[in-house]
Amino acid sequence: MLSVLASIHGAIPSSLSISLWLKSDKGEVTFLVDLPDECERSFLQELQDVYPGCTVEPESERDDHTTEQECWNTELRVSPDVLSLLTFDQFVDETDNRSLADPVSGLLSILKSGRAGRVVPAIRLTIQPATRRRVAAAERVLRRFHHRFVVDSLQSTYLRWATHHLALYRVLAAILFRFVARDALPLESSAKTDLKLFQCRLTVFVNVPIGQKQLAERRLIEMAGAFGRFTNATVKIHRFKPAQRERDKRAFLLSPREVATLWHPVTESGDAVSRVERPMFRELEPPVFLTSNKGTVLGRVKFRQQKNQFAIDEDDLRRHMLAIGKTGCGKSTFLLNVVSQQVESNRGIILIDPHGELVDDVLSTVPKNRTNDVIYFDASDDSVVVGFNPMVGPIGADHTLVADGVLTSFKNVFGFDEGSAPRLLHIFRNTLLTLIGTRHASLANVQRLLVDANFRKSAIANVTNKAVREFWLSEFGQWNERDRTQYIASLQNKLGAFTTNERLQRIFDGDRKGIQLREVMDQSKILLCNLSKGQVGHDASTLLGSLLLSSLQIAAMSRADVAEDERPDCTVLVDEFHSYLSDGNTTMADALAESRKYRTSYVLSTQMLEQLDSATLAGVLGNCGSTLCMTVGPRDAEVLAELLGNRLATDDLMNIPKYHGYIRQLVNGAPHTFSMTTLSPPRQNRQRADLIRKVSRQRFGVPDQKQPA
Repeated sequence: MLSVLASIHGAIPSSLSISLWLKSDKGEVTFLVDLPDECERSFLQELQDVYPGCTVEPESERDDHTTEQECWNTELRVSPDVLSLLTFDQFVDETDNRSLADPVSGLLSILKSGRAGRVVPAIRLTIQPATRRRVAAAERVLRRFHHRFVVDSLQSTYLRWATHHLALYRVLAAILFRFVARDALPLESSAKTDLKLFQCRLTVFVNVPIGQKQLAERRLIEMAGAFGRFTNATVKIHRFKPAQRERDKRAFLLSPREVATLWHPVTESGDAVSRVERPMFRELEPPVFLTSNKGTVLGRVKFRQQKNQFAIDEDDLRRHMLAIGKTGCGKSTFLLNVVSQQVESNRGIILIDPHGELVDDVLSTVPKNRTNDVIYFDASDDSVVVGFNPMVGPIGADHTLVADGVLTSFKNVFGFDEGSAPRLLHIFRNTLLTLIGTRHASLANVQRLLVDANFRKSAIANVTNKAVREFWLSEFGQWNERDRTQYIASLQNKLGAFTTNERLQRIFDGDRKGIQLREVMDQSKILLCNLSKGQVGHDASTLLGSLLLSSLQIAAMSRADVAEDERPDCTVLVDEFHSYLSDGNTTMADALAESRKYRTSYVLSTQMLEQLDSATLAGVLGNCGSTLCMTVGPRDAEVLAELLGNRLATDDLMNIPKYHGYIRQLVNGAPHTFSMTTLSPPRQNRQRADLIRKVSRQRFGVPDQKQPA
């Protein structure tokens, strides 16, 4: 604070003043500053440079007290003001004589009041640069004071009169010096020799309910008495008499060191001071080369007076992004803005939403020129069905990869792995490899292949994979009827929960036209998947999401037949992506590691990292180049504090306000961590959403025969 005051002294003329406040606001002590426009920017910038964690906000944003109150005040003055008060380097911690105590702690303690706001105390220290005339007068008083007087007691009398606020006493002091002073003495160390002096006024206030005069007087006396810790045997702080005329209340002189002792923000070392209002959100400085007009705008910088937008370019976004935060912290608003910008930029978008609300909001923001690009996949729509067959991959796709993708998705839903049910998965894998690549490639035909011998015989005749043919002709055929029935029944029981689901039957029907993920990516279409768990069911939603992600990875890798520069970018946003993963499911980690070169960017959102197994968590954190952290729990905060760096603590990540966050963003390939806020939600038009649903159903849906279209 001393450096702030020293620098501001020469930045403003002596006609302007700054008011430094300590004020109790609903039980918490707040630091306030009243600044003239001429020095506002320089003062606040200097203050935040020396206090990196200091948050500045306009005082008008605070709630005003609404109760009927009246204000009482009294002014204080330092006398004699040419000698120094006790300063911060003279305060020693009583519990540890080797360390310094914070001198302002006593003032903060006396200002504490109840949270109801019935009593509102405040202290105001008004400072302005002292005029040359006033500084010269002080130097003259000091020189005269350090003379021998005829009587020793007259020396203190002269000092008291020469620094008196009334002009009459100052005249008497000059006469006294003329007749009783002798030779000069050396100056004492307590004298103010600093030329950067301030003319100051010190006032204490208290707001109390009307009619509570005694309460007000008692609090004023207590606050005035708290300044006694800064005085010594020579320098005192006195109250002006209540009847003192305003023009007689002369300002007193203080050095920057004295002002800094009386008013300075509490730093982290001052945690012992209770009920001091501290910033909930620590602001971190952004890199100087952030861009706002290239790429996708992610939000606004939140650092001091900076509120400019910032963006991430396409190449950095291809290294993927993770957004994590508790429900209600603003993740959906962030994702909505990202999707809306991708839509307006004519890029390909795939959004997987397990709740449905985000998809509805996106539909309301699609512009007219992209109406025909939207594929609205609503798994709960019983009247018009948009089909999706995960067993039909892109042209030229490896059948083994398609089968592994479907198998992995069912393993996620079944809840077992190769160690717990190896034979069941073995049968299922060979069944999938038998059907994929044929006109019978559909999940509806899996059970038919297992129980219908004639159908199985015709399907095996078309199998070209020797290992698969060997399974059916040798291994499967050599099982006795009892064992075969037992094995098949176990798999049927697992698959039956989904193959008997009428909604999934209609979606997985191989004869229906529907979602072609390779076309979505190559033609920059907009695929919005509403997998609402509340309407579809938890298991069905999880299965659909897992199948979509597996098929998406296969579709992305199939773009290897196109030159990298000719592959259109496609952004995949997955809300609550942990829902589609299970222990040992490396689908997402593999997709993040391989998809960049296929021009597929992933933006993943989740509430808690604890919902991921260790392998998947390591893959996600290791492959997501950018990470947005909003409010998180204590365990996630430990992991993310280490990841984000920049001296962030776990408490910083657990107390983030709504729509705020810390982002570790790639900028030209290098990570930088800074504080930010989300953008306001884009304008929405619900009528446009209804129109887009209608157009999408007509173009990509098939009316169900059992339901009216």
